[in-house]
Amino acid sequence: MSGQWAAFRARAAHDPSLELAVRRRLQPRLVAEHVAFVALLVTGALLMQAHGWSITRARWLTFKLGLVVFLVVPFEAMHAFICHGWIATGLRRSQAPALARELERGIGVEEMLRTLAIPLLGVGVPLLVWLSVQRPF
Repeated sequence: MSGQWAAFRARAAHDPSLELAVRRRLQPRLVAEHVAFVALLVTGALLMQAHGWSITRARWLTFKLGLVVFLVVPFEAMHAFICHGWIATGLRRSQAPALARELERGIGVEEMLRTLAIPLLGVGVPLLVWLSVQRPF
């Protein structure tokens, strides 16, 4: 999160060289974030299988899985596509002080995705946490 905040501040400063440097430092963190998210999904599926649970075990579990599958996963998948597709390509093609067209496009789409994700995940994630604390098993 601090890396995204640094990228936002660099963009707000209107300094392409600073933004390019910050985004290049941020790329390995984004790779780690997306790999960790996939690992989280795989371990969750393995835990369900180890306990013999199916998605029909309980309504609250079905609701939690639905929130993850239909809300969190699409946002993360789109974020990964933007970061490792457009932004990574744009970073490779950018020379300071100018930003490549792919990078500008990727940053714009990432900002639109974040604008959409903030209210939706702002409701969905607290609901997931509440369900996890209220009904852990």
